[in-house]
Amino acid sequence: MIHRLNALSLSLVLFSGITVSLFAERPASVTMKDRETQKHIDAQRSSGFSDNEVDTLHGLVGEHLRKMKKLQDLGVDKSAAQYLAHTPTEVKPLYKKDDAGKLYLEIKLPQGQSYIDWPKVYLYDGTAFVYPKEDFSDLDKIILAFRRVNADGTIHVKEMRRLINPSPRAGSPDKDEKGEAKIDTNSDIILEYFQALTSDTIWPNKPVQKDPANITMILNDDKDPLPYEKQKHIMLTYKKMLRKISKHTSRKLRDMELDQRQLVTKILDYN
Repeated sequence: MIHRLNALSLSLVLFSGITVSLFAERPASVTMKDRETQKHIDAQRSSGFSDNEVDTLHGLVGEHLRKMKKLQDLGVDKSAAQYLAHTPTEVKPLYKKDDAGKLYLEIKLPQGQSYIDWPKVYLYDGTAFVYPKEDFSDLDKIILAFRRVNADGTIHVKEMRRLINPSPRAGSPDKDEKGEAKIDTNSDIILEYFQALTSDTIWPNKPVQKDPANITMILNDDKDPLPYEKQKHIMLTYKKMLRKISKHTSRKLRDMELDQRQLVTKILDYN
């Protein structure tokens, strides 16, 4: 069941270090600084949380996946496993399929122990699921999943937080009415929160979850926006994770290109 929380009175943010916050009532008198700040916030929300670096990272990751798929279609991964190792090795699938048969790339994000809420200690792990479009022309969807459980105590609370970007667009050559390049507003990013107190609850490390989230929010909902500072924090965290994803796909592509060159050298090495 999806619960809607009034963002002005209570907010739950889906990344480490963010807790439930209660907001006091606005002061009776509003200063000019407060008015200017609110004008800035309103303008930011109306235009969305666009970011040139985020769009660039979307484009880079999409390009990496497209080139990796081309090398995979040429059989580079299979040939490298067969002929470049001392003994033939098993080829690990580059892409996995979800329950609907859609291809995605799974990337491990940081894992370990968290002391952010000391003296409580948490065990956590993270995974990114990156979906390309069917023709690999662009990205189709990105899911970031973070699971954690308290490492001590008699009651163990299992939690999972997910960020879903259903339309991770790269920089567009199209122009808006002002003649400026169109960039993604990221307003449709979905935030999900799962919690369980039972020991037999296990959320599979998959992009599609059978059970619905306990709480679902939209990053920039017109009718019920999250607190502005939380919106900014979410976008900064998303950008940070995108950088890690881009580094991973860049490194994987470089390895496949190196394997291809080594295979060519092996074929042409007559001496």
